[in-house]
Amino acid sequence: MVKVLTAKAKQAITPVEIISAGEKLKEAITMRDKLEVEGKVIPESKVGEKRVVVGNKVLKVTKLILAHMQPIDGTGKAELEDGVNKVNALLREKAITNNTIPWHTTVEIGKGTQDDESRWTTSKIGEDCNKQEVLTAMTECLTAVLGAKGDMLNAWMEDEKVVSMLMPAVPSKVARGRRDIGKKLREENKDMKTGHRFPKLWGGARTTGLTFDVVDHTGAKKLVEKGVMWEGVRTQVQMIDTNKMGEFIHSPPPQK
Repeated sequence: MVKVLTAKAKQAITPVEIISAGEKLKEAITMRDKLEVEGKVIPESKVGEKRVVVGNKVLKVTKLILAHMQPIDGTGKAELEDGVNKVNALLREKAITNNTIPWHTTVEIGKGTQDDESRWTTSKIGEDCNKQEVLTAMTECLTAVLGAKGDMLNAWMEDEKVVSMLMPAVPSKVARGRRDIGKKLREENKDMKTGHRFPKLWGGARTTGLTFDVVDHTGAKKLVEKGVMWEGVRTQVQMIDTNKMGEFIHSPPPQK
């Protein structure tokens, strides 16, 4: 049965209410359409390690490294595996708001000497989005999901030019915290350009060295040749050659 409004009922509906109802309907339809578009299966194909094609768009793949305060144990691994779903939910929400293709991230737990790091591979990033913008957006999501636990040390975008260094058997009078060690290393070597990864003591219960990153092979070569200042003494360092799985290129003994 069709319901007919009386003249009195018609007078009760104002023009403002009609416009408001129309706007809400448009918003609901727009949101529905966005959700439907997101739900559609769009053809994807990977191009190398740094690009992915989604439909007719070529999008980037980036890698972010998150340093944790402590090595990642079984509980920490479970939290990260659960957290990646929450991060992706935030990325989808952000994409719907901005009417863009949603980013998607996966997480890999560090092993060996990097057991206190997680690696976040994020894909479907627009070509016009630079590394700093990716870092800012991803850090916001990671902080929202993981930050309350107080386990995040720092985060940075992966850089293939960075070279890891080892200073063997170094005595240390400073606290064992990575931030304190990094501050001390920078203070004693003001001309040295380090990477974003904080230095750390290496070798388990008995300290056998100090690892740190420098920005590129040119900087690494200079340090190998002249050594690094530590506790007021110029100390030899070794360049960890990542292509040789832990073999070292040694610097000459420091001159007395």
